[in-house]
Amino acid sequence: MFKVNRFLIPIYALSLLSCNSSQNHTEDNNTQKVSLVKQDSIHINYLGNPSVHDINPKTGTILFVNSEETKETIHVANFDGEVEFSYPKFGDMPDTYGILFAPLKIIGVNEFLAYGINGLLSYDFTGKNISKTRISEIHPYNFARRSMGYAIGEIEEHYIYIDQGSRSADYSDLKIYEEVHTMIIIHKSTGEKTPIIKIPSSSLYRNGQFFHRDDWAPIFEITDENLMVIFGGEPRIYFFDKIYPFDLIKYIDLSLPNYNYFQGDPQFNPDSFRRWFSSGQIHTITYFEDHFVVGYFPGYDSQDQIESMENKSPEEARAFGTRMREKYLDRVAIFDSTGELLFDFAPEDYHPRSIIQRDGSLWAMQKENQDVELDYFGIFKIGFSKK
Repeated sequence: MFKVNRFLIPIYALSLLSCNSSQNHTEDNNTQKVSLVKQDSIHINYLGNPSVHDINPKTGTILFVNSEETKETIHVANFDGEVEFSYPKFGDMPDTYGILFAPLKIIGVNEFLAYGINGLLSYDFTGKNISKTRISEIHPYNFARRSMGYAIGEIEEHYIYIDQGSRSADYSDLKIYEEVHTMIIIHKSTGEKTPIIKIPSSSLYRNGQFFHRDDWAPIFEITDENLMVIFGGEPRIYFFDKIYPFDLIKYIDLSLPNYNYFQGDPQFNPDSFRRWFSSGQIHTITYFEDHFVVGYFPGYDSQDQIESMENKSPEEARAFGTRMREKYLDRVAIFDSTGELLFDFAPEDYHPRSIIQRDGSLWAMQKENQDVELDYFGIFKIGFSKK
């Protein structure tokens, strides 16, 4: 015991919450004028397939990774847009992290953390390995999130992160929803890993229905008072104590407009994971200036859900995919501290899935230009506009 401070199957249309779709609008009319606006931008002089992992505004550091089919390269850039260091830590080398389980995390003025299959490894910005801590019970995962917006958290002497699933779990047994732990904490010095946070009995995922594999995978935010968790597509914020064993304190429901999320099947269906691509999902939560900033995908309406599962020729499938991408955009919803919706919109120039808070400010990765290949990529500083 330790202590820490503080896919071709019929669709069940009725199993989704459906409303008239208006997801293609980039801005909605709301009674209270609270919105997110771009305050500043950084252009990084780089051409490739970059994914930003972390930012440190105090030191003006940007950590990003370029992934290719057989390799990935870590890059360290500054706020002037210049890449200062580049090197691989993936592959056959003595200080490799093996395979990344999570985004790289800046942990000091000149240091970052890699959580991978070889444990917790830290490097300085030049790529020199500083430390390595083996982790107990490393398993192959079902999924990984390796980009800005899904960072590892810290609570005192532990790192905290999501549990990334088990390939040996029996998803056809309803007991999994009672027994599964959705998160872990890892002791920084010893590497001891402890499972935490079971799915609350009040959750959607304890309603007696079956869901696709790891549908309940959480996102989280750590504040001075609480560990806040949202499970999968469920539009509800759960507040847990920050002291082991992380007791549930309360929850707040979120009213997301035109939000179509999967609410389970009465029988186990091994192919139900196909619905993940078309069902509503909440991707990021940030608590900023006494507001909740939520990045989410709204999900297809019931008719589009049905059409998405129909047999199509390759040409028809491509045309349908293009139409859906234009119709259903990732969105941002802003709620006050009580959970009242203040604003909801689809950003035109940055990714809702990438929003993070660093040094008291919000940051997001610029959307790619689909028509013009640029020799740089952008990061925006964003903030509230209140009128």
